[in-house]
Amino acid sequence: MRALRTVMIATVATATLAAGVGTALADPSSTPAVTAIVAVGSDTTQYLSDQFSTDYNSTTPTNPFYSWDAVNPTTGLPGDTISTKNDANCSITRPNGSGAGITQLQQKLKTTSGTDYCVDIARSSRNIKSTDGTGIVSVLFAKDLITYATNSGGNGVSNLTDTDLTAIFSCNASLINSSYTGAVKWNEVGGTSTDAIIPVLPQSSSGTRSQWLSDIGVTTPGSCVVNGAYSGAAIEENEGTNAVYTAAGNPTGYKDVLGIFSGGSYVSQVYTKYSPDQHGTLVLQDIDGKAPLTSTDTINTSGLSAFPATYIRGLYYVTLNAGTASAPAVPTSPINLTALLGQGNATGWICGTTAATDIKHFGFATASNCGALTGQ
Repeated sequence: MRALRTVMIATVATATLAAGVGTALADPSSTPAVTAIVAVGSDTTQYLSDQFSTDYNSTTPTNPFYSWDAVNPTTGLPGDTISTKNDANCSITRPNGSGAGITQLQQKLKTTSGTDYCVDIARSSRNIKSTDGTGIVSVLFAKDLITYATNSGGNGVSNLTDTDLTAIFSCNASLINSSYTGAVKWNEVGGTSTDAIIPVLPQSSSGTRSQWLSDIGVTTPGSCVVNGAYSGAAIEENEGTNAVYTAAGNPTGYKDVLGIFSGGSYVSQVYTKYSPDQHGTLVLQDIDGKAPLTSTDTINTSGLSAFPATYIRGLYYVTLNAGTASAPAVPTSPINLTALLGQGNATGWICGTTAATDIKHFGFATASNCGALTGQ
């Protein structure tokens, strides 16, 4: 059995929540000043971060906070050029996903004065790992979960085990039963169809992808996996609108696809309606007999019937590390990030009452250890 990540979830009490003070913007409405705090990266937390920007900046902070979405909010396409700050040096290719955001942060690109950074924060839906390099620190601010999703009316089954999922994304049915061969078929995991399951992964910089593969213990996805792109188009995380999932785009296989989805993002798209609805006809499914959502359509992260802890994850803001790996610290220079992020405690704005409101609206759960630092 794989080790479970330690998670601490705090229930958001509705009575204590203060309403957000403004409507979120997708991308900054004008190019941020060089002294602004700027974030790029994760798709999963881009809409929440847009709302954070609106609400935090309404407090007139010394250094306002702005967040660039993972893909162009008008065209929906990745890879365009953005000017993260109002400086000639700050023109970059838009980072798409947690990994891309952290990579950009690690470039340590500075403004022409050589004083301020063009990117101060990478949004990340996974914690930092050794391959991200040294000299960075992650700040926990919320919790989420990941599960698998299948098309409503398709051949999918409503519950799979850890072993099933490892076999499916390894394309190795013998992990389930030594008499099985090749890619996993639905009838080998409790379904009725003899079709092979078509597992789907989002593009390679996705933090949701990285965390999911870690959760199910798959290092290299099998050859049956639709791996990051379909018909020449990148597959973004937390969407069911890519052609691979639709009858029009994948008429011979759409009933057999099995994708992955953030529970919080699904809640925000389908139930609270705070994020654009891109779920298509995908339905979240159970793992090991546990449901990803509660009866009140919130993510199921606490109590005896909670979703398996393996699939519960933290959501993070990653910055350059002003301390050491063993004693990480949020930068206070050239821009002081502590008013927004805290300093290894829950004093930052992201751990406060308004942020808790936003976290709930966007489908995620607050963390009792909000502000906790992980450094390398």
